[in-house]
Amino acid sequence: MCGKAFRDVYHLNRHKLSHSDEKPYQCPVCQQRFKRKDRMNYHNGPSNEKCEAAVATKDRLRAHTVRHEEKVPCHVCGKMLSSAYISDHMKVHSQGPHHVCELCNKGFTTAAYLRIHAG
Repeated sequence: MCGKAFRDVYHLNRHKLSHSDEKPYQCPVCQQRFKRKDRMNYHNGPSNEKCEAAVATKDRLRAHTVRHEEKVPCHVCGKMLSSAYISDHMKVHSQGPHHVCELCNKGFTTAAYLRIHAG
């Protein structure tokens, strides 16, 4: 076909699909068709059983799922937070901000919060 070489028959056969119009895998939700099952699974993404939201990655699913968790109060200040964020929040009370924005000097308790702020 195109002369490309592959380390095994599996990858050769998978590549052959790129030269074909065949799309044997169909999304059960929107009926879009795919040449490869892994592409269809990526299209569907992991889903949330509570609201059936589909997201692209497991990390995004986790971030989305937090919305459905019951909030708990911080025992220091009373702020209501998802239990997944309580440990990060407690750093506000115990450590203070160790991650400072170089542009505006605002302090953050985690590097992740600084990255979000920096955009």
